[in-house]
Amino acid sequence: MSQRSGKPETSKARKLKLTAAKPRKIEAALKGWGDASDRVDSDPLGLDAAPAWVEKAWVEVVKVLLPGNRLPADGAWDLELVGELMGRLQAFGRLYAGEIVMGPEVQAEHDRFQSFVDSLPRSPERTAREKMLAHDMNARVEAVQESIPVVMKAALASSHDDSVKFQKGLSRGLNLSQDELISVNVFERHTRTFYVLALFWRAWVKCKSLCKAVGEKQIGGFKTFEKRVAGKIGFAIRGRGRPPGKR
Repeated sequence: MSQRSGKPETSKARKLKLTAAKPRKIEAALKGWGDASDRVDSDPLGLDAAPAWVEKAWVEVVKVLLPGNRLPADGAWDLELVGELMGRLQAFGRLYAGEIVMGPEVQAEHDRFQSFVDSLPRSPERTAREKMLAHDMNARVEAVQESIPVVMKAALASSHDDSVKFQKGLSRGLNLSQDELISVNVFERHTRTFYVLALFWRAWVKCKSLCKAVGEKQIGGFKTFEKRVAGKIGFAIRGRGRPPGKR
């Protein structure tokens, strides 16, 4: 991702360390997964032009990929966590491909969001962006599917314990039940708010009133929004609930 204009980030880059008996081959396999996942069209979500809070909002959305929000931002990863993440990503890909049936509550939420998207004005730019997002989603799903056996082989070569951990995590991640979708709060109120903010960030940097645009029932009142959503991602608000544009 290219450097955004405005004030540079002051925090140090976070580092992750893989815990394994023989991490070298596993790290190489994970790098291959990352490289394959990045074979996508250039910046389909417009993050290069977005304020820093948009990327932080996406991080909050991604956290629901693992139950209990156990995806660490830094520190050590073991093979069980790696396996669970890969399994969960594949399960979500199959969910949205229709291979895993959504429960009634999740389906209703999905339908409401789709109805909202369908109500937006059509334009050549929007159509192109939707095609780009679909292409990138397929590319990442394929990258996970192709990389799982490669990481599995590396884990087997690392140690018996690492192999067991990876397979245990992978199995748990793939076992995405209807009940679990609700219990891990995939469509929990604030997660949904983070998603809408991140996806439609261009509209939010221009809106005059968040409460008027979204409605207090959706954001839980302006004070709740400030404390639990805006403050968490650095979404600065000025004058009557209007967020500042990119500087």
